[in-house]
Amino acid sequence: MDEKLIEEISNTTGVPQMLVSRSAQARAEANGVDVNSILSSWSTGSPAAPVATEVVEEAPVATEVVEEAPVATEVVEEVIEPPADLFSKVARALQYGSLFGIVSGFIQAIAISTYLYDGLILESETFNLITEYKKTTYIIALALLTTFFAVLNTVNVKKLLESNFIGHGVKTTDRESIFQGIGMGLMFGSVTGFYITSSIGQTIEPILPEDPTVFLLPVFGSFWRIILVSTVFQAIISVLSIVLGVPKGLEFFEEEEAVIIRNRITGSAVIPLSAILVGGLIAALISQVFINFHDYAPLFALIISAAILIFSALMSAGPKIKITKNEVLITALGLITLTVIIASVAASQH
Repeated sequence: MDEKLIEEISNTTGVPQMLVSRSAQARAEANGVDVNSILSSWSTGSPAAPVATEVVEEAPVATEVVEEAPVATEVVEEVIEPPADLFSKVARALQYGSLFGIVSGFIQAIAISTYLYDGLILESETFNLITEYKKTTYIIALALLTTFFAVLNTVNVKKLLESNFIGHGVKTTDRESIFQGIGMGLMFGSVTGFYITSSIGQTIEPILPEDPTVFLLPVFGSFWRIILVSTVFQAIISVLSIVLGVPKGLEFFEEEEAVIIRNRITGSAVIPLSAILVGGLIAALISQVFINFHDYAPLFALIISAAILIFSALMSAGPKIKITKNEVLITALGLITLTVIIASVAASQH
């Protein structure tokens, strides 16, 4: 390569010598001629002799794209067996409920005997062990204990039967089971308390006006009655939990029909019981007001009757008004509030 030509071209064009040399070599390789001939043609000043600048283009880097193969997930469908016959489910529920009732009955009887008796007395005639107790405390404590075990019963019976026997599953959530257990536990517990206190309870009336009323109860009679009644009621609770639940494994149209029937049955039982409880509570409050403030009883009766008549008139004035549970609850709370206000006013004037 002629260095003089390179220097001459560099001085003429102002391009660095190194760049002129590399451009000439590239042009010579591309045209297949000698490098000096390229330099000579550039030095003559012909119009076709511009100094070519080497442009080095970077080749695109080939990147290997690795696509992840979709992970095959195995979809396991739950196979639900068709529901078992009703007789089999009732028999299993009775068996479980009876055993559960015996255990819970022993616990309730021991708890009642330990914490609710004021003192033990040996009856001189029969040598039976009797105890002094408070009737209201006895009934409330027995109702609450029965409710606690009823909730355990309703929550566990459906899980136990479903996991151990084919076709015994029911579509009942834990929340529904808890409310069901609370309702039946309060009802059966209260019935048990009233039954025991009224059947074997003794009331000793005071001789003098300042003497207290004494309530006596046979210890062993109360003990075995609690166990017996708990066994029967817990078995009934287990059966109702299974019978009132919608069975698993039904066809779609069968399941819809079962849900409708279940709602009708539960509604026909819940609505009257709720009305009895709320009505009984209101009646008890009103009766206490009448007893304690009997001078104002006619006025209280007129005010409460007027409130009930006004509400009934408003409801009957709009035949298209749909009375829901919320309206009934608000009305009951309104009557209770009215009773409390009247009692407070009467107490302040008394």
